[in-house]
Amino acid sequence: MTTGNSVVESAEFRRFFPITGKFIYFNHAGTGPLSVPAQRAVERCLSIYSSQAEFDTERYFSIVGEARATVARFIGAKPEEIAFTHNTSEGIYIALCNLPLRENDTILVMDEVFPAVRYVVDNNLPHIKKKYVSFAKQDPIAVLETNLDRNVKVVVVDYVQFLSGETIDLRSFSAFTSEHGLYLVVDGIQGIGALKYDVTDNSVDFLACGCGKWLFGPSGAGFLYVNSRNFDKLRRQHTGWLGAGWTGFEDVTKNPPLYDDARKYEMGTRNILGIQALTANIDILLQYGMQRVEARILKLKEDLRRHFEVDGFEILTPRSGKQSGILSVSPGASVEVLSQGLRRNNIVVSLRNRYLRFSPHFYNSEDEIKQIVDVVGKYRVLK
Repeated sequence: MTTGNSVVESAEFRRFFPITGKFIYFNHAGTGPLSVPAQRAVERCLSIYSSQAEFDTERYFSIVGEARATVARFIGAKPEEIAFTHNTSEGIYIALCNLPLRENDTILVMDEVFPAVRYVVDNNLPHIKKKYVSFAKQDPIAVLETNLDRNVKVVVVDYVQFLSGETIDLRSFSAFTSEHGLYLVVDGIQGIGALKYDVTDNSVDFLACGCGKWLFGPSGAGFLYVNSRNFDKLRRQHTGWLGAGWTGFEDVTKNPPLYDDARKYEMGTRNILGIQALTANIDILLQYGMQRVEARILKLKEDLRRHFEVDGFEILTPRSGKQSGILSVSPGASVEVLSQGLRRNNIVVSLRNRYLRFSPHFYNSEDEIKQIVDVVGKYRVLK
């Protein structure tokens, strides 16, 4: 539960999100709204680009280094374990293509993964076997125990399932995969920024995350965490010239060697606009405190759940187990009508697979929940 003080403080942070002036925005599992600090960071970059075309070299490397350190601090990693990417898919791709897999090896994949993961797995590793198994409403360790064989070398899962909100306890799960010599690749986009996460508590090998959702955007930026224990085992695919230790570009006949860590996977020109925005958004979350961010989100979600339970909605999101920021519900056959009604009242949620998916963030308010409940109540009367 959050304290009275944290509610006041979350209201103070609300000023960073102008979207609240027009919408009741409960769609952070869809697209996160850009914060004011992130917007200002992008504008500063644009000013440099428009006034002098590019950053001074020293400043450029300083920005990248500072941003890498911020992301690392956010998840408890070391800076050299962070590679900047453009999205979650790219991070998953880099992870899988660089594992030392052989032709008869098998990748075990959560059947409920978001299509971003499925497309990468199905189309980029033609000589590797893939096995999809359901994790829904099951003990994830029991699922692995049932489906493991000598050829399974990699496990790919969503930290938080995009629709049900089911969440894997990565501490115990990663301990199991590590004990059995399995590589664990995690799509973290539906958890990072909503739940407190520290890689020192989890033995994951790779964590891929775009910043377009719970990290407030913009789309087109993200990061990949690569556990340092794997540095000397990984291949050098998806590498390029900016994966090397350049300090300047005055003499490009003397090529520095590739980094021997996660940085080598930054193939070319980085999205500095997105990286700067990501850093600004992480600073907001660190300032408020991720433990309190998580507690606040889960309280708002629980308040909303109780109202839907009273109204007799079908609730897809399980109450048991580790919780996420996602609550998916359905009133039945009229779900599309209710979705349109919410939108007409400037309440933004997602309609996914015939469920309404609500995903509040820490700056949302109890008053907004009351307004949502009022609109839903009017709909229930009118139907």
